[in-house]
Amino acid sequence: MELLRAEKAAEAQKLFDEIQVADNVDYLLVEGELEQKFQHWGKAYNSFGKVLEIDPLNTEAKTRLEMIKGILNFFSPDQFNP
Repeated sequence: MELLRAEKAAEAQKLFDEIQVADNVDYLLVEGELEQKFQHWGKAYNSFGKVLEIDPLNTEAKTRLEMIKGILNFFSPDQFNP
């Protein structure tokens, strides 16, 4: 997490890839955050969704899912009125 917060996502991804896959909240939150940093919205969405399956009250996962939904649903009306 320190690498992600220090904006060193590529280094964090490399280290994370060496970790054995786990189905727990901490692992899935980091996985989701990494995918989000690289704009892999579907993978990030799935990771945060799995967090909520394990912990339905997890506010970080809820917040990140809402943010991703907003990004994926965003459109500019000006694009449709040339």
